[in-house]
Amino acid sequence: MITCDLAVVGGGPAGLAAAEEAVRHGLQVVIADDGAQPGGQFFRQPPPELRRTRPSPFDSRPGERERLVRVLDHPAVTWWPGTTVWDLPEPGVLAVSRGVGSGRVAARAVLLATGARDRAVPFPGWTLPGVVTAGGCLNLVKGDRVVPGERVVVAGNGPLALVAAATLVRAGVRVLALVESARLGRRALAAVPGMLAAPGNAALGLAYRARLARAGVPVIEGHAVVAAHGRSTVEAVEVAPIDGDGRLDRGRARRLDVDCLVTGYGLTPSTELARLAGCAMHFDAALDAWVPRRDRDLRTSLAWLFAAGDGVDVGGAPRAMVEGRLAAAGIAVWLRELDGAAVDVTLRRRIAGLRRRHRRMERFRRALAAVYPSPADWLGLATASTTICRCEDVTAEMVEASLDRGLPSLVRLKAETRAGMGPCQGRGCVATLARMVARAAGCDARDVALPRARPPARPIPLGDLLHEPIPPPDLPDDPHLPRGAP
Repeated sequence: MITCDLAVVGGGPAGLAAAEEAVRHGLQVVIADDGAQPGGQFFRQPPPELRRTRPSPFDSRPGERERLVRVLDHPAVTWWPGTTVWDLPEPGVLAVSRGVGSGRVAARAVLLATGARDRAVPFPGWTLPGVVTAGGCLNLVKGDRVVPGERVVVAGNGPLALVAAATLVRAGVRVLALVESARLGRRALAAVPGMLAAPGNAALGLAYRARLARAGVPVIEGHAVVAAHGRSTVEAVEVAPIDGDGRLDRGRARRLDVDCLVTGYGLTPSTELARLAGCAMHFDAALDAWVPRRDRDLRTSLAWLFAAGDGVDVGGAPRAMVEGRLAAAGIAVWLRELDGAAVDVTLRRRIAGLRRRHRRMERFRRALAAVYPSPADWLGLATASTTICRCEDVTAEMVEASLDRGLPSLVRLKAETRAGMGPCQGRGCVATLARMVARAAGCDARDVALPRARPPARPIPLGDLLHEPIPPPDLPDDPHLPRGAP
């Protein structure tokens, strides 16, 4: 078993910034990330086999990434790419899957910097080839330097769809429209004071809108894609307006011929490990997700476990980096206090400065959320034949039939239909299923009990479990007696 002061789960902006801060304060750090290269989705890079002579315009803040990844060369840092943390079986202990290096890491403190994933919103045709999420689209452009289509509609709710549309325009794709469900208008003006808390981010958003305007891309506000059509791949989409009450007016839908649809309905924090560890959770209505509770040092309800970045509150890479540094500095203080060592004034001042920056980034995050409210009930997009759980091919009709047979419950629904039991373990469908259960029960989504979290948090090769320390069996002297008998 490997030991360290701080184990960081995730090598994206929050995780790398946390490691950079931690080594400043003399901590030994292990970073485990399931990606092949550091940087996460935001700093995603092409594979090293592709020769590059200069930074690409599709690289996000290349100078900042280069500075961050230098921490991996620090002698106090152990970097494990291609590593899946699949359980937290004991306080401070990580079960890791990494081939012959599988096993466990024992740390005095653990930081979850697990990031977020695309939020799935089912609608007729969303499983057709050629329908991709905004995050997946950006990964294709950044990591593989390919585009998902030539005639593209980008649709959804929030800044991620705007980023995807602007990136595709820069890549030379013909973007037919950006379909945004919110109506910005006065909301954008009212949010200006909060947006100025992070003027660089606000300016970047304006630059994206200007790029679309120069390319002649119409931004259709107050609309949503209600269906995608095609045989072997997507060929057309239907776009319908949303009325003042948030209802979709399918009678006024119009059709656009496409060869790709990019959907961006925001991001959902990856909280599987926090739930496995037993953290106290709370329901974030804006994210429509259960996330771990944290104090001002970003510590969860477990003294040894901290969480930072989009894995808790989706606020973008700059905010995630501030959170990573703040968490690492707080961990350094906590470990020194545990050891009975004095905490110098410089470190205290460092934390105070990081907290001020964090408050500014939080004002920006809240202002941005106010600009892009979700005006529609996304459950209204699904029809009876719409697939809800892609892994197990469970349709809305099958879910509704199960809910009609008895007391609405996610646990019972999962057992009856196998929804949420596929390779993704419900990461793509549980939020939608919870909303369907809530609707059937006449309650709020926050009142729906989630299924119990069980390891592994992510699928892992069975062979990697052979590297786990397995205790000898507790067998009786007489093999005919039950286990544990004298």
